[in-house]
This record gives sequence, C-alpha cells and structure tokens, in this order.
Amino acid sequence: MDEHVERFFTDISKIKKGHILDLSLTDIMYPWAIGEIYLLLIESQSFVDKDIILPKNSRTLDYLKKMRFDKILEELGYKEALREFQGIPTLPQANLDIQEIVHCKYNDEFSARLGHFEKMFRNFGLNEEDAKRASVIIGELGNNVFDHNLGNWPTNFSGSIIAGQNYPAMKRIEFVVGDAGVGFLGSLINAFPDLQDDIEAIKKGLKGYTGRIGEDRGNGLKTIQRWTINNFHGMLIIHSGKGLVQVDEDGIQTKEVHPVTGTLAEFMIYYK
Repeated sequence: MDEHVERFFTDISKIKKGHILDLSLTDIMYPWAIGEIYLLLIESQSFVDKDIILPKNSRTLDYLKKMRFDKILEELGYKEALREFQGIPTLPQANLDIQEIVHCKYNDEFSARLGHFEKMFRNFGLNEEDAKRASVIIGELGNNVFDHNLGNWPTNFSGSIIAGQNYPAMKRIEFVVGDAGVGFLGSLINAFPDLQDDIEAIKKGLKGYTGRIGEDRGNGLKTIQRWTINNFHGMLIIHSGKGLVQVDEDGIQTKEVHPVTGTLAEFMIYYK
C-alpha cells in the first residue's frame, strides 16, 4: 500500500477516540489524511461530545490553514477548534502546489469547477493533454458521488469533498475525492445481493458494474484505472466502509481497515 495511506491507518488508533479526533501529535498532513479526517468529522458532527484537537506542530497547523481546513471546521460545527487558527495569516496569493479543500454540495457546482481543475493541473506541471485527462478523472470520480447517492444520503451532509497536492520534487500529484454517502456496498447491494463485504463491492465497481439496475453505466472507473496506470504510471486507492483497495501496475492489493461512512478515492499520478 502507498506509504501515506499506510501511515494514516497505522495512526488511526491514536487519532480517533470516541467522537474526539486527537491530532495533537500529528507532524505531517497530506490529502489522503485530510479526506479521511473530514469523513470522520462528518460522522461525529451530530454528537454533543464531538471535538477535534489540532496539531501542536506549527508547520502542520500552517498547512491545514493553507488547505482552508478552518472553513471546514466552521461548516461542520467544530467552532471551538477555530481559535487555534487565530494569528495564522491567510496568504494573499494561492499556493500553486496545493488544491485547498473544496466542498461541492451539488453536481452543477462540481461540474462548474472542472475548468478550474484543468488549469490547476497545468500549474502543477502537466502538459495540456495530460491536464485534460487528469480533469476527466476528477470529473468521473465526482459524478460517481452524485450519481450513486442522489436522494439517498445517509447523513445530513451531502456532496463531494476535494483536495490535492503537487509534490514537484518527486513530480507526483495526489488528489482525493470523497463523500459521506452510501459507499460501494450500499450502492451495489440491490443489484448484487450476494456481495459479502466492502472489498468485494469495491472490486465489483472497479470492473465496471453499477448498482443502477437496467442502466449500462459504470465504465468511468475502468477509464480512471486505465488512464491513471497506463498514462501516468500511478495508482488508484479507494476506501469504502471497511474496505481498502489499491490498483496499480502491480495489480490489486486489498486490506480491511477502520470503517468510514461513504467513500474516499485517491488517484496518484506521476508526470515528466
């Protein structure tokens, strides 16, 4: 498994304590961790004893500010933690190596941002053709969020969350798209009632199957895999429920991990 993903699940027992997320000892942050923490915050937002303890490390706290994590805390009702961000300035110009957290409540809002993502990938260092291809990958992942959860959100928090980062020294881009929705198993179980677990459901979805009975859809994930692996020599990682699946040039790796409501998908790509 990817080192960033492995690191998060190694630390999860130290981070999640009931409805409290303790990030006090966290010394590094990255898009996957932000996506996972976001979904965990959504799960706990309705509980009276919910809380988040932010990192003591000033660089990590500064990174979260750059990613607009304070806006997310405010939206989800974790207002006490906002004081930790006081005194950390918001830079007047954008950091061209990060895509700050975006919450798109509706599909139209998400679609309207796709042009921005293409421009962002050009700023990251991709050529025009690859920037368009990477934007299509985001588009497919985002459309899946709304297609499979329409009118069926399990929490009062709907829509997709998006965050990303460019690592220019490694010429590597990590991008996450997540949602607190029904997940792969919830989406596919009606069409495939024999599915046993989340990993099996994710693998079914990766093969192009869809939970929409009678509709010939679902090829989006096949396209994402093909482009991510063949064109960018990268990988696709999906966490849904208890299932974690990674697909890359070496094949498929699976693992049962700490459960999450909904789905978090990351595509990791390399560029020249």
